[in-house]
Formats: sequence, C-alpha cells, structure tokens
Amino acid sequence: MNTPLSIKHSYAGRHVLLTGVTGFLGKVWLAMLLQHVPDIGKVYVLTRKKALRPAADRFERQVQTSPCFRPLHEKYGPEMSRFISERIEVVSGDVSLPDMGVEDPEVLARLRRDIDLVINCAGLVDFDPDLRDAMTTNVEGARNAANFVAACDKAVMLHVSTCYVTGKRNGLIPEEIRPDLSPSGDPFDVEAESVEIQASIEAILAEHESPEMDKRAHDDAVKQIRDKGGDENNAMLVRNTARRIKRNLLKDAMVAEGQRRAGRWGFTNIYTFTKSMAEAWIARRLDPGRWTMFRPAIVESSMSYPFPGWNQGFNTCGPLSYALGSWFRHLPCKRGNPFDIIPVDYVCRGMTVAGAALMRGEHAPVYQSGSSDLNLLTIDRAVELVALAHRKHLRTRGDTTLDRVVKSRWDAIAVTPEHPMRIENIRKMTESVDEWLRDPPKGWPEFVRRRLGDLVEHTEGALESIDKIERMCELYLPFIHDNHFAFVTRNLLRHPVLEPEWDCDPRSIDWRHYWIDVHIPGLRKWCFPLFENKTPESYAPRHPFRLRSPEAAPAPHAEVV
Repeated sequence: MNTPLSIKHSYAGRHVLLTGVTGFLGKVWLAMLLQHVPDIGKVYVLTRKKALRPAADRFERQVQTSPCFRPLHEKYGPEMSRFISERIEVVSGDVSLPDMGVEDPEVLARLRRDIDLVINCAGLVDFDPDLRDAMTTNVEGARNAANFVAACDKAVMLHVSTCYVTGKRNGLIPEEIRPDLSPSGDPFDVEAESVEIQASIEAILAEHESPEMDKRAHDDAVKQIRDKGGDENNAMLVRNTARRIKRNLLKDAMVAEGQRRAGRWGFTNIYTFTKSMAEAWIARRLDPGRWTMFRPAIVESSMSYPFPGWNQGFNTCGPLSYALGSWFRHLPCKRGNPFDIIPVDYVCRGMTVAGAALMRGEHAPVYQSGSSDLNLLTIDRAVELVALAHRKHLRTRGDTTLDRVVKSRWDAIAVTPEHPMRIENIRKMTESVDEWLRDPPKGWPEFVRRRLGDLVEHTEGALESIDKIERMCELYLPFIHDNHFAFVTRNLLRHPVLEPEWDCDPRSIDWRHYWIDVHIPGLRKWCFPLFENKTPESYAPRHPFRLRSPEAAPAPHAEVV
C-alpha cells in the first residue's frame, strides 16, 4: 500500500459513475474532481427525475445555482458550459430500482462496458426516518448498486457509509468490516433480517388500514378540531384532518419499529442500522477485489474547498451549534468524549484517494475518515469553541444591545444530563411562566392582565424552541454522552499521494481556527437561516450554465488556466 499515487494519472481517462450528486458530499466531490482532474474521461451522474423535471434539468440547476460550483464558474467563465458538458453525462435513474433505474438499454449496456469506478454517495441521512424510506434508499439502493457493479465488465465500487455502522462499541474502533456479526456480538444475517423487516412493515400497514385505526383517527380529528375552535361538523375538514393524523400515526409506528430493531442489534439509530445492512449486502454480493467501504465520521463545513466554511442543509452538529448561540448554553454530554468532526473537503480527498487505490487493486476493505484517532477533539472543547465563535460574532454584529453586551459574554458549558440547568428543568420553568401569564392574579388591573396575555406569544415560541432542543439532545446523546467512539483512521495514510491538493491527513486541522474562523461562520451563513425559516444567500454565475448535448461537445482538451 506504500506505492505513491498520482490522482491525476489514476483518474485520467477513467469513467466514473456517481450517485447522490444532489447531496452535500457528492456535490463537493464532483466539483473538486473537475477542478483538479480536468483530464477525467467521463463522470456519469445518476440523477432522479422529479415530477415533471427531467434529470438533466435538475443537475443543470445544481451547477447553475449551488455555491459549491463557484470556483469552477470563476475558473472557466464563459467556457463553463463546454467544460462540464465534455466531461459529464447525466443518466436518468434511481438507485432504489433494479439496474439503478436506468431504463434505456443502450445506455445501460454502455455503462456496464465502460465504467471503471462506481462511487455510491446516495443515502438517506436522517437519524430516525420512516423504516420504509431507510430500507428503500440505504439498503435496497446499496443492493442495486452492488448488482449493477457485478454486471459490469470491469467496474469496482466505493461505497460511502459512516463510521457509526460499528454501533455501540466503545474505545478505539478498527478499520474492519464484520458483515456477519452485529455490534451486540450476536450473529447477523442481512438476508434474514431484510425478510423480517419486510414482514414487520406489511403487518404495520395492515394494522393501520383496519376499521379500528380509521375510528381512532376520526375521533382524534374531531377532538383536535374542537380544541382549536373549528367546525367539527365540517365533513371535509374532519376527513382531511383524520387522513393527516392517520398518516402520522403510520410513520410513527414505522419509526418505532426501526428504532426497536436497531436497538436490538446494538445500533444507535435507524440510519446507522440500515447503513450497516448496506455494507453487509455489498460484502455478500461482490468479490472483495471489487469494493471498499468508505466511512466518514461527522462530515462538516469545508476547510478550504470550494471555499472555507461551505456547508449545506441543517443536520449533523449544526442544530447543536445553533442552540448554543441562543439562551440555551448547558449541553448535556460527557467531558473527554471524542467529537469526531471531519471537514467535507478532507472526506472528498479521502474518497478520491481510496478510489484510486481501489482501481489499482491496492485497496483496504475499509477506510475510516475522521479525526478522533490522530487529532482528538473532545465534546467539551467543541462546546467551548462554539461559544467563543458565537461571542466573537455577537460582540460586533449582534442584532440587539442585549446580544452585544450580555450574550457576547456568556459561555456555553458541558454538563451532565442531571445538571440543574438541564433542558427538562428549563421546560418546566417555562411552562410555569406560561401558565401564570395565561391566568394572572384576579385582583390585578385589566390592562396589566391584557399585557401579560400578550406575552404568552413569547412563551409559546420559547416552548417550541425547547421542543426542538430537547429532541436534538435526545438524538445526539448516544454520540456525545452514552458512548465513547474513537475511530482508527490509518488506511488512507498508507497511500502516499504525489499531489498536495489531495492531502487528507486530519493532523493538519487546527481546531480553534476551524471552529471560530471557518465552521461557525459557515454555518451562520449557509445553514442557520434554514432553522429560522429563511433562505440562505443565493448564487448566480456571471455566465449562465447550460448542458450541451453530447453531439455538440467536442473531445476534452486542456483546461483553461
């Protein structure tokens, strides 16, 4: 594994199939590859059509509007449409379907003949989604990708998973795959488990189509309408409300079943459970020489590419970072626990290195991409750095005097879940204030009572925020308190790379600089607006991007400097 790799030479002229390009990771990987390896043969981008929007239109919009592609727009300018069209072919498909959903037999035959590397980034990243959705995207998607690779002449597969497929295993976790063994230590058969899950799904569906469930939904709908002061005799309103209630009850049942099964085998949530099942299916279906598992830890804002602080969506540690900038400053966690953050551009570099090793037949079965092994960041240090970043912002850019004078001097601290300032106690205190505002003492003047009544809107908003924070804490406790995860990340470093732009060694990360100057400012610009129901800053290139037809695009030539 010590033979130096040249990423440019390894990928020059190669044909790569990429899934999940609309996601955070897939988008950054594609932009980075095009930036640094313009001699790539072809990247086939598997994209689902959506409603009446064709796959090519969806991809075109991504390149046209996503800030992730800004460096390419700035580099190629009016040549951007030509440059992309020569190197990208959008393939309409869906990983959740057989043959990756590619319906055109000629396209399918050409892909099977020409593809060198499949990078499977597609996946549902919600921690606890509807079990049906998780199985369809994470498990069936991986099975279909593996079957596709098995039918190809020469393709190999890099499957993007997660470090946390190892489940509730504490301590230093090696880079290994155990497809026939669960984290609990019990033997695990992915085929048998898939059959049982499908039987459970069908049983839940049958239960929720019963007359008893229809009556429950109807009664709940009438009560809900009555409590809100609506017209419970409005048949259409009752019917629509009952339909929504029934749909939510079904989803809740699916989530509960997924959580039960995940917990039974020793996983933290449905996401890690189904991603582990995906790994097991791939290992079962393909020869070891044709696959590798790439497991990032917690993927966060870019360090440098496409630019410092780029992020997308509002997940991973974003909600916790946002909450710690509010009045909530006591995070329940265990001091000293690793908080395994890795910038997205480090992950994409690692994926590219692992893919090159895989195409050379020099790969390891598993590559973990994290920081806890070589550049430890603890959760209490992360909380401290988040607070420092918020304070730096509030001192000069706080919206109110309260922000600039008080909140800018307020620390966030790591506490035990039993701390007096725990979220449960804050909820009780807020509920008491809410009740008092709704029913103040009888002898008080009417104008005071009215003014207090007006303040109820603020306590209602506070309780909604507390609900969100409480849910976030529940989701993250397995990672920041209940378990001690530290992931070995040595296999990537066993492939020396000639080009410095592909360095993925986490030891180069300065955590103070990253959190205060890069990550939190990036979240504030790209992700926090989503939490506030606002739209992040948009991007519009100077020269509009349009995909050209393959017939109109000449063969690739040297990049524009």
